[in-house]
Amino acid sequence: MLRYICIRILSMIPILLGVSILVFATFHLVPGDVVDIMMGDEVAGDPKVLMELRKELNLDKPVYLQYLYWLWDAVRGDLGKSFTSGKPVMEEILHRLPVNVELMIIAIAFVILIGIPMGMLSAYKQFSFLDGIVRVATIMGYSIPNFWLATIVVLLGSLYFRWLPVLQYVPFSENPLENIKCMVIPGFVLGLTTLSYIVRMTRSSVLDTLRQDYVRTARAKGMTEKLVLFVHVLKNSLIPVITVLGIQIGVLIGGLVLTEEVFVLPGVGRLILLAIEQRDFMIVTGSILFIASVFVVINLIVDIVYAFLDPRITY
Repeated sequence: MLRYICIRILSMIPILLGVSILVFATFHLVPGDVVDIMMGDEVAGDPKVLMELRKELNLDKPVYLQYLYWLWDAVRGDLGKSFTSGKPVMEEILHRLPVNVELMIIAIAFVILIGIPMGMLSAYKQFSFLDGIVRVATIMGYSIPNFWLATIVVLLGSLYFRWLPVLQYVPFSENPLENIKCMVIPGFVLGLTTLSYIVRMTRSSVLDTLRQDYVRTARAKGMTEKLVLFVHVLKNSLIPVITVLGIQIGVLIGGLVLTEEVFVLPGVGRLILLAIEQRDFMIVTGSILFIASVFVVINLIVDIVYAFLDPRITY
């Protein structure tokens, strides 16, 4: 198990290197001179200021040296400084990160606490009326884009259900209860697509496990249905579900940007959109690299859980 974890950690290095190259390339593939685009017309006639800024950003050096300098700073946690606020990019990200963490926790909680039990129940009651409702609901949930649903929720909340805490944000440190109230709806909207996918995946996996010989043997020995489901069926059925959940976390991270923008939440996703509007490339590249690193680490954790559930797995 330890060897498996060590090899998976080492395999993260080339992935993160590849991500860093892509992020760095997007910074330099912007049409025109990045400094001119960033500064606009303010200092267009002052070559001295432009030269100093290029020197500060190492843009006066060859491209490969620029990348090495940028990578070395990123490894040390220095993602540069924001062009607009002048603050370190990492400080800006960490200041907004709690909003993203809370939103992700709520979305994943909905996915796990609702998706897995609903999938198991649907499989156990196969071809029943309940199974039909669950299957239709999951198809609808998987088909509805979360940004469209978020817009509809905000519209209905603003016009008809004014008691819904939409377009409000209260920090957890100020009022925990109000914070949870205003984060539950965005969290559910964010996790709806993944919830539907996990329900269908759990149903399929449980149906396959229920047909296995060891399940029939357990029933023949006189075990109750609860023991059969939770001892023999659940753990073995979760292996593919955990794998899919790890992949779907990437979908959740991608959905953060639009969800935060629609619900006006001050998270990293909204920070990226504001940085794109303001052409703050340091914020954009730093945030994307940070999010990609988080996604890789989460997938590492999922792989470790996967190996724990199935000891037969080796690298």
